[in-house]
Amino acid sequence: MEIRHVALSRLASVCLFTLLLAIGLNAVAQQTAKNSSSNEQAPNANAQDCPEAEQLRKNVQQLTSQVQRLKTRVAELEQDRLATTIQQQLEQEEQRGEGLQLHLIEIAEKEAPLQSRVDQINQQLRPEALERILAGVGSVHPEDTREEVRKRLMSEKLRLQYQLELFRQDRVRTQASLITTDAAIQRLKQKLTEALAHPA
Repeated sequence: MEIRHVALSRLASVCLFTLLLAIGLNAVAQQTAKNSSSNEQAPNANAQDCPEAEQLRKNVQQLTSQVQRLKTRVAELEQDRLATTIQQQLEQEEQRGEGLQLHLIEIAEKEAPLQSRVDQINQQLRPEALERILAGVGSVHPEDTREEVRKRLMSEKLRLQYQLELFRQDRVRTQASLITTDAAIQRLKQKLTEALAHPA
């Protein structure tokens, strides 16, 4: 697509140069015809005494037609270039949207096991669950052992909750970026439709 863009730019430059050249020849031909015509006294004498003027008028008509065709071609090339640029921007935004969607999936996959472990810890922190955990542990100070287990579980829970909060913030940012990207995609699609439907 980049090669096509460069080719279109070069073709547009060539057409523009040809257009300017044709306009210049057009102006010279018109001035020459005007000067030749002003030196003649009658239309019949003009055709007989200055055949160059008639030829110049024909040249002017041909050049005018060529100029119009070149203008049309340059407009078409410019419209094609605009549509190509919009298409490239659209593809970039669509790729960005796909990347954001994948990132949301990755966040969810990482959150799931962490949240599952937090739920498990909440169950283990219940008094009856702590009693079951300590049932197989012989200790002369069961209260101290129970508190030690509870602190260990709470420490793990806090660490997991911190990680979950980071994932939550990342998810919020990613969702906001995805909304912005989706809006940009819709705008670019509309611009592309308009560019293709209404040639310059």
